[in-house]
Amino acid sequence: MLDGYRLMIPGPVQLSDEALEEMGRQVVPHYGAEWTTFYNETIGLMKKVFLTDGKVFPIPGSGSAALDAAMGSILGENDLLLVLSNGFFGERLAEIARSYDPQTVVASVPVDEPLTSDVLLRALGEDHRITAVAMVHSESSSGLLNPVRELVNICRSRGLLTLVDAISSLGGAELLMDEWGIDICASASQKCLEGPPGIGLVAVGSSAWERIRALHTRGWYLNLRTWAEYADRWSDWHPFPVTLPVQVFRALRRGMERVVSEGLESRWQRHREMAVWAQNKVLPYGYRPVFPAELASPTILALHPPDGLEVESVLESLKRDYRILVAGGMGAFKGRAFRVGNMGPQATESELSHLTDALGDIATRGKERKHHG
Repeated sequence: MLDGYRLMIPGPVQLSDEALEEMGRQVVPHYGAEWTTFYNETIGLMKKVFLTDGKVFPIPGSGSAALDAAMGSILGENDLLLVLSNGFFGERLAEIARSYDPQTVVASVPVDEPLTSDVLLRALGEDHRITAVAMVHSESSSGLLNPVRELVNICRSRGLLTLVDAISSLGGAELLMDEWGIDICASASQKCLEGPPGIGLVAVGSSAWERIRALHTRGWYLNLRTWAEYADRWSDWHPFPVTLPVQVFRALRRGMERVVSEGLESRWQRHREMAVWAQNKVLPYGYRPVFPAELASPTILALHPPDGLEVESVLESLKRDYRILVAGGMGAFKGRAFRVGNMGPQATESELSHLTDALGDIATRGKERKHHG
C-alpha cells in the first residue's frame, strides 16, 4: 500500500485536516431540506470558483465523466466537434468525442508546442460544418498551459460553442469562464479544488445553456439536461438525479471554502510563484524545466533530470529514501521527464521544500557516484 507517503503527484492531492474530518463522518441522507440547502450553498461556491453565472453540475465520477457529460450534451445530430490536441489529455478529449461521433475532427500539434490560433483557423477553414471546439487548458501529461482565452475568443467571434478541460487548472491557474466566453468548462474534485477523488464538475454558461437545452442528445446519467430537469423538478428536496457521495461532496465543500477564502487572484499568484520558486531551487543541481515559464502550467512542475540520471531512478529514490511520490512523464515524455503536482496545499514553500531538498540530494549523490566511478 502507498499509505504514509508525501503525495506530490499531479492529483489527487493530499487533503486538509478539515476535508479528512468530513471523510470520516457518518453517512447522512443525500436529500431533504437540510441537505438541499447545503448543496445549493456549495453550488454557489463552485460558481465563484468557475467565475460563472451559469449552471454547475457536480456529477459523481472522475474528471473524464465530466468531460463525457459535457461532450455528449453539445453534440446533437447535426453538430460536428473540432478537438485541438497537443498531448495525452487532448487525445482523451478526441477519444471521448469519437465515441459520440466518429466524424469528429482532430487538429493535433506536437506535444512540446502550445495550441495556436493558426492551427484553429486552419482547421475551421478546412471544414465549415464544425459547430463546437474542445481544448485542454493545462495539459497535465506534459506541464504545458494552452492559451485558451485567445482560442475561445476566435470561436466566440464565429458563433461556435467551446468546451474547455480545466481539470488540472481550475482553482490554481487563471481562468475566467464568463469573461473569457467559455461555454462549457469541466473540472474535477481532486486537484486544485482540494477535495478527494469522486466528483466531476461541469459548468455551463447562461447563453450556452439556451443552445444546449434545445439539442436532442442521447444518454441519461451523463446528460446535462437530466441534471437540469431534476434541479427544477425536485428543487426543494433532491435537486439532482442520482445519489451523491455525501462524504466526498462534504469534503469538496471544505476545499471550495479554502479556495474562496484565499481569493482566486491570490491563489493564482501563489501557484505561479511556487512553481518558479521550486524550479529555481533545483536548477543548480542540473534539473531542467520541460517548458519555459511563459508556456508552463503553474499547477504542473515538469522537469528533466540532470545528465546522467534516469527518470526512473529519481522516482525510485524519492519513493524509497524520502517517501515522496511524484509522477513520471506521459506519452512522448515518458522516460524523459517527471511531473510534480503544484496544486492547492502542495503549492507552498513548506511542502515543496521537502521535494526540492530531496532532489538536490539525489543529484549530488549521482554526481559523486559518477566521479568515483
